[in-house]
Amino acid sequence: MPTPRPLPEASHTLFPVFLDLAGHRVLVVGGGEMAAAKCRLLGRTGADLHAVDPAPEEEMNALAAEGALTLHRRPFAAADLEGVRLCYVALESEEEAAAVVAEARARGVLVNAVDRRPLCDFVTPALVERGALTIALGTAGAAPALARDLRGRVETAIPPGYGALADFCRDWRAEASARLEGRALRRRFWDAVLDGPVAEAVLAGDRAGAEQQMRALLEQAASTGLPVPPGQALLVGAGPGDPGLLTLKGLRALQRADVVLYDKLASPAVLELARRDARRVDVGKRCGRHSMTQAAINELLIRCAREGLRVVRLKGGDPFIFGRGGEELEALREAGLEAGVVPGITASLAAAAALGVPLTQRGVARSLHLITAHGQEDRLPDQDWQALARAGGTLAVYMGLRTLPRLVERLTAAGMPAATPVLAVENASLPGQLSWPGTLGGIAGTLAAAAPEGPVLLLIGAVTAAARRLPTAGALADAA
Repeated sequence: MPTPRPLPEASHTLFPVFLDLAGHRVLVVGGGEMAAAKCRLLGRTGADLHAVDPAPEEEMNALAAEGALTLHRRPFAAADLEGVRLCYVALESEEEAAAVVAEARARGVLVNAVDRRPLCDFVTPALVERGALTIALGTAGAAPALARDLRGRVETAIPPGYGALADFCRDWRAEASARLEGRALRRRFWDAVLDGPVAEAVLAGDRAGAEQQMRALLEQAASTGLPVPPGQALLVGAGPGDPGLLTLKGLRALQRADVVLYDKLASPAVLELARRDARRVDVGKRCGRHSMTQAAINELLIRCAREGLRVVRLKGGDPFIFGRGGEELEALREAGLEAGVVPGITASLAAAAALGVPLTQRGVARSLHLITAHGQEDRLPDQDWQALARAGGTLAVYMGLRTLPRLVERLTAAGMPAATPVLAVENASLPGQLSWPGTLGGIAGTLAAAAPEGPVLLLIGAVTAAARRLPTAGALADAA
């Protein structure tokens, strides 16, 4: 009997598919509780389900009596795999399970050995089912309990009515596809269905009303077409990089966007949350590395919106905090286009939270000032340095690495003590976040020696000393 080839546990990602098993032979090897659980799951697929075990337990016998499967009360034989599309192995003995897996792989049959990830060609996800709507949650076999936990959360988040909506769309899909020519028209039609009164009627339980409105909408789309919706643009704050810090409104905007114009400071993990078929355009703006002028970005925003597209301008941090979002919003409005803003968490807030630094604190810092240290031609912008030095609060300095020596010179000349605590943070909120504590007088030398390559934020003020006293966000998460 051939020896199975164990698969590596985490060397690659798994590709999710929904497999049509209706009418196909599926084999379950085993007769215990695990086998019964797989048979119950497979029973809803319309598969020609067979199970083999010399001494099946009560539940397997009951399923066979109900006609849910064909039960063969004998040991497994290699011939059982003939014509099989999918095989589950639910045996207590690892040696016996490995032998069945080897036979299945030798015949090109996809096989899953329950609770033995290295012997699996595929894993079974946790499922949320709402009629024709199926949501599969998987962890590539790494943490099935986590997938089950997430399934419970999704179950509560998706009302049962969405199953009826999925069934309704399925019932109309063939007719709509036959009558509507072109992908663009079909897409506008289904957007109108899901965003309008048809879906509202289905979710309210008014199937008859939904059918009537659906027929009218389809007739309009097939005869005269549907108007191209007016384009709209949203300036969306991507946050500091951690996708968990993206707002829910920002996530919804990304998942509905036709085109996404993104900065270098918008992390790839956040960009991955955009709709799969959305066009992504790298406009490349980052401190000192501009691949597209601001005027060109404005022009591109306007052109895409005028084409009737839903445009997301994805900007690192918050669009209105040193992101030139005001200029883009003004350009869109002057062009007569619908535009809006979705705020994002800015880097100073994320860095402070990650390091346990309260940006304001009673008796220590009663004000917070956000400034940029990067102006035209890499010059230090003009500021009221004396006012900043006198404020005695917390100073958050963005894009300050290139002009740091001049920044220190201006602040100390304005009266800020060289001993003022400073905290420099690179890649705030990201897994590679690094931080360097120091003083105003010494931080330039510290960073020159460290040579950080990512975006660096400076927090200046007495509150930064708390970074050595308070737990970090990671420590709090570990303790939860």
